[in-house]
Amino acid sequence: MSKLIEALNRLQSVRTEKELPSSPSLLNDIRQDESECVQQHQSDSKPSPKKNIHPEEGPRFNLDLREWLGILHHEYLGSFVREGGGAVKFAVFPGEDVLRTCQQELEGLAKREGYVLARVDARFTKAHMVERLFQKIAKQIDWDELAYRFLQRLLEEHGHQIPSDRQEFSLRQVAMVNERKEPMLRRDIQTWMEKAIEGDSGLCREFRMAMIRLCMAQLDAGDSDRVLATAVKEWLCGDLRLVTGVKKALIYQKVSRHNARHMLSSLTRWLRLTGQGGLLLSLDISRYFIKKDALPTDGSLSFSPSATMDLYELLRQFIDSADEMEGLLMVILAPQDFLTDARRGVDRYEALKLRVWDDVRPKHRQNPLSSLVRIQDDHESVSEGETGSSTGMPRRMAPDGEARRVIEGLRAGVPNRHVVTTLGCLQPEVEGRFRRLLEATQQNITTGPCPRGMVIEGEFGSGKSHILEYLQNLALDANFICSRIVISKETPLYHPVRLYYSAIEAAVIPDKRGEVFSEIAGQCDVWAPRYKELVTWVNNPESQIDSRFAATLMLYERLSSDMELGHRMTRFWTGDPIGVGDLKKYLQEAGFGERYAFGKISAAELALQRFQFAARLMQAAGYAGWILLVDEAELIGRYSVNQRAKSYAEVARLMNLDGGLTLPGLGTVLALTNDFREEVLEKKGDKIKLLEKLRAKNTEDERILADKAEKGMGLLESQRIPLGQPPNDIIQEAYQTIRSLHLKGHGWHMWENAANDPAQIVPGTSMRKYVKSWVTHWDSLRFYPGEECEIEASTWKPSCVDQVNPQEEDVQEESHAGRFASDPESVTGESPEEQEFVSHGIRGVPDSSPNLP
Repeated sequence: MSKLIEALNRLQSVRTEKELPSSPSLLNDIRQDESECVQQHQSDSKPSPKKNIHPEEGPRFNLDLREWLGILHHEYLGSFVREGGGAVKFAVFPGEDVLRTCQQELEGLAKREGYVLARVDARFTKAHMVERLFQKIAKQIDWDELAYRFLQRLLEEHGHQIPSDRQEFSLRQVAMVNERKEPMLRRDIQTWMEKAIEGDSGLCREFRMAMIRLCMAQLDAGDSDRVLATAVKEWLCGDLRLVTGVKKALIYQKVSRHNARHMLSSLTRWLRLTGQGGLLLSLDISRYFIKKDALPTDGSLSFSPSATMDLYELLRQFIDSADEMEGLLMVILAPQDFLTDARRGVDRYEALKLRVWDDVRPKHRQNPLSSLVRIQDDHESVSEGETGSSTGMPRRMAPDGEARRVIEGLRAGVPNRHVVTTLGCLQPEVEGRFRRLLEATQQNITTGPCPRGMVIEGEFGSGKSHILEYLQNLALDANFICSRIVISKETPLYHPVRLYYSAIEAAVIPDKRGEVFSEIAGQCDVWAPRYKELVTWVNNPESQIDSRFAATLMLYERLSSDMELGHRMTRFWTGDPIGVGDLKKYLQEAGFGERYAFGKISAAELALQRFQFAARLMQAAGYAGWILLVDEAELIGRYSVNQRAKSYAEVARLMNLDGGLTLPGLGTVLALTNDFREEVLEKKGDKIKLLEKLRAKNTEDERILADKAEKGMGLLESQRIPLGQPPNDIIQEAYQTIRSLHLKGHGWHMWENAANDPAQIVPGTSMRKYVKSWVTHWDSLRFYPGEECEIEASTWKPSCVDQVNPQEEDVQEESHAGRFASDPESVTGESPEEQEFVSHGIRGVPDSSPNLP
């Protein structure tokens, strides 16, 4: 039996406890003798002495594979994930044989615990492309079986019996068993499905349509239903050549990067609705670290460093949204190169490293619950007895699911909605300013000037991300649509096209899930005052808005019965191109062929106008407005001179101070580190040298850019709200709250009689280090109660001035950095000029944008 199981059994068999130690010191603190002992009394034994890690033993930096699999089994698959939680775990392996053993054991765990297992290997799947990842998962799903399970549960919930034999399940047989007439039963089933599936806000629209068709096909309604169900399954798996095959299911686009993440979160929810435990996703990313000269000749895939960075960004997004992926355990299997490769390793992508690196850790061993673990070389096969069902382990108290979600977010250093709801905001000035921003943003379309937004400034680990998450919850509660944007290689602040696209992709709708315009456009009431104001504004020449928006809005309204056309219009608002020839054809068919004239417009200018239109459309659909929350804005300091100037100008525009078109209905909050002003504005000389360099070119464009950049830099200084260190009483209160949540979340009965000692305060320590050290300390006491727990913290933090080239030179394979320029699925039927527009929007970052006819 593994050490883990022995430790947990000892914990659960405790009869009495002495007082537990107080809070750990943050930096290499060895607890004092009077509070360091965690003694366990059993009926037939003496208290066990404290174990020391002897120097000759060496630090236990690597985990035994059996121990870690036991952790996944008992702590995640057995309870947390089954109850709707989501988690992303990284494991670094010393060799391929240990990694393969882990894959086999995960498969066994999934079968024993009732999970659906999906294995994705980067040798055969472009895992850095989220749609390819989803399609590979979909190919391993028995969609018919899930639809049957859902119908079975649905009928039983409504008091109907079903045939005992799966092969006899059909509408006719169900009607016979329940002595019902088929037409009436069909009507009832459709009503129940509409309520259960259509009314489920956790499923995106296209997934809902697909599941309804699959469920109807299980009733054996006819050949047409079965043919359509086959097309739907091919669509889910990416095997459908033309999307026309699923138009009867009211699906009008393929699974792509726009909707794949929503599809995956919908799938994890669907699995639980059908009675499955959830989804266990095993993702082997080893191939991303193999150099081209070492590749096998078996036709498997190879990847450039640029594709590896795309993969890291995708994994970062999964970590940040893990709380939304209910019933998902994603296990990332990586080689040692993930930690050591200078060109492809995690050090190259700080946004991911910040989320997985154990910068606060036990000194002599790993925390087995941390986001990233290192597996040791020796291994044995894990027997079923060693990872037996967690339900057989006695507990004095059942774990609390909500508390566990809070602890998981704190442990990973990624504040989720459960964290911020429980802990609140430790910065009352920020909350007060933001509430005033919400009020002004909601009212400024008709009543006055646009608000200038906010700039949150704090040191690394001071809680900026926590505050942004808290502000997002406030905005959602106030009926705003929110977009949380993390500045990265894929989302540079200086590029309005990519910035808009990321904002729309990240948009969160109150009580809904899916693509923003697909979900909300149908809510517009053409007789409502806000909608009439939108129509008046979009058709007013003084608005300086391109006529494409007026034309598409009119077509969506007048031809609302044509759902395919409506989808085409919403995709244009989302950022996709629409050919002028196609637009004129639609207008001609609607009887408005001569009403609109279309001129040339640059891709960048069209993106700027989309920000205006989107915010107004959201208000016309009944929402209070649109809030942008921009994190890690300090990465401006890594751009070139021209890119930094454009970034400052974009800040001025988002804050409604660039002198150009205003953005009513849109509020912006930026977060950056407190060393940005000194390192970039002062030491790099952006406040003086950058402006002098631009104005020295003596061109009108450069002068205008310099003026806007100066306003943007001024805003970063004048609108900033410094985050101070919380007072000691707030830290103590947070300590007690998190300590109680750790007790409830893990059902750890040893805390029942624990001492209620205060936290140890170390001046200058960030809240991030406080929280991670507390949770790490308690995790160690829980798993290794007889050992000393010495916590150490690294001093590593990201820099805002490191020079990196955001554009890799060796992009050869398909990736999201440049894929839309050539992907026929994305530009089918468009003119070369429109394809150039897509290319500019995603791939290139030229100084001037091409004009579009």
